[in-house]
Amino acid sequence: MSKTTILQASFALIIFVMGSLQAWDSGVPEAGLLIVFLVSLAIALPPVALLVPLKQSHFLGAFALSLILLIVARVVSPIPLPGLFIVLVPAVMVLIFTGKFMREA
Repeated sequence: MSKTTILQASFALIIFVMGSLQAWDSGVPEAGLLIVFLVSLAIALPPVALLVPLKQSHFLGAFALSLILLIVARVVSPIPLPGLFIVLVPAVMVLIFTGKFMREA
């Protein structure tokens, strides 16, 4: 395994774990099955896009789709989910760091 692959796998794991913890802390499990599905999909998209060896624009697309899914989940949710968008903070940080690593390479 190369250093880049290990780094990307580490970032993907961090995105998934931190996103899942934030979703749980925001009260997503009490919001219903549809909301849990939308948020779970939004959490899983950036790590998968990071691990698939494609263009950086695919990661941007996955991030944008995750943002749209979280907006829909927040609008449709029967309970308030004020901290839901914090789920994407690790993905934003990885986007910044991977962009920095790509420029240095």
